[in-house]
Amino acid sequence: MEVHSKANILVVDDEELIRDVVCLMLKTLGYEPTSALHAFEALNLIQSVDGFQLVLTDINMPIINGWQFALRVKALKPCLPIVALTGESPDGILPRLTGSGISHALFKPIEMNDLKGALASILESPEDG
Repeated sequence: MEVHSKANILVVDDEELIRDVVCLMLKTLGYEPTSALHAFEALNLIQSVDGFQLVLTDINMPIINGWQFALRVKALKPCLPIVALTGESPDGILPRLTGSGISHALFKPIEMNDLKGALASILESPEDG
């Protein structure tokens, strides 16, 4: 079952290789990824480009980390789902999700099935559109 194919997803990570791999995975799954190098670039995109259905963000980024970025995104777009991409341990991340603006976490290295399952559960809706 294809879920929300062509959904526009913003990928924010300061590591080019991670961004490229995640974007390739998203394309393979039928999504339209847009990438940003850091939180400032991503915030500009969120303000200027309408239609992102989801944000995937690294937690450990310079200047504005993923936690701070998520709060800024929620101030602009309260309904935009945010998923953390992190190399940290689940024990350090999962307890912090509540109230952070981040609804899910995926742990690096990200597996295709984990990404597919998370996106399907977040983007799935009873109606198309």
